[in-house]
Amino acid sequence: MCKRYVLLPMAGNRNNSNGSLNNVGTNGNYWNSTVSGTNARNLNFNNSNANMNTNNRANGNSVRCLND
Repeated sequence: MCKRYVLLPMAGNRNNSNGSLNNVGTNGNYWNSTVSGTNARNLNFNNSNANMNTNNRANGNSVRCLND
């Protein structure tokens, strides 16, 4: 069986109100393809938790393209 791994760095995100970078090196914030108006689903994780949220698309989360 072939195992596949995906590297998702803890890149943090960009604040939409002042452009500052937040949580670099401690949190990963990645967009999902599900969009609803000005919001979109996103994956958030750190060393102890992972969850899906809905967040304003003006925030600068990372994008990671995956190919089957």
